[in-house]
Amino acid sequence: MTTIQDIQQIALGSYQKHRQLSIHEAEMISLEIIGLLCDSYCHDEDTLKYIARLITTDVYMDLIDERNLNKKCGYPLCNKAPERIRDPFNMDDVTRKFLWENNPYAYLSRYCSKFHFRCSQFFRLQLSDEALFARTGIHLIDKHVHDSKGDDLTNLNAIQEEKYKITLFEEFLREKASEDDIKSLIVGLKKLGFQNEHAEDNEVHGDQQLEEDLSKWLSEIKIVEDEKPPLLGDFEKEDDNDNGNMNSIF
Repeated sequence: MTTIQDIQQIALGSYQKHRQLSIHEAEMISLEIIGLLCDSYCHDEDTLKYIARLITTDVYMDLIDERNLNKKCGYPLCNKAPERIRDPFNMDDVTRKFLWENNPYAYLSRYCSKFHFRCSQFFRLQLSDEALFARTGIHLIDKHVHDSKGDDLTNLNAIQEEKYKITLFEEFLREKASEDDIKSLIVGLKKLGFQNEHAEDNEVHGDQQLEEDLSKWLSEIKIVEDEKPPLLGDFEKEDDNDNGNMNSIF
């Protein structure tokens, strides 16, 4: 289990004397983050949101690949194995890409469930492609500037932190759990970039499938909230035949 403190100590600790990272330093931080999470998982939602400010889309995809190699669900908040474990060395990149684009259940080879597949997609869509070395000061643990008397003058990273702030899919659903208009959620997701995985998907059919999925997930959240557990419970893995063909989603 990886915490924010682990990331700060192991990945960021050596780079606290300057606000501008070099390309090499940024690459080293990215490798350390992948190393921490390739065989572990985030302690909580805040940890995953903290990581978001430090990685790009490409780094996140590398992390998913490394987690899958270690038989871990690609979503960093999860410690389960993918639903379908395949040996990645049994196929070349062309075959792997073809299966991902044409197999309606390909996501099960990377994630434990459809829900975590969507959580991961939602997370990835919000990541910035700006290189870490260009995110001046974002890696600093103590982001404050002090005068000669030791008084805190300002938080230099307030703007930076807001720029790379993200919302998790779990948070998004919890916020909308009291709303009855599922179609408004679909519109919001599309604005964020949620698309059909395959060009041949029927948009109307895809929206209907998404509406069914959202209704199911929202109802599960409401049940959990009613029971008032200490933590939000796990969502059950969905069967291959649950809610129809994956091709029709997005």
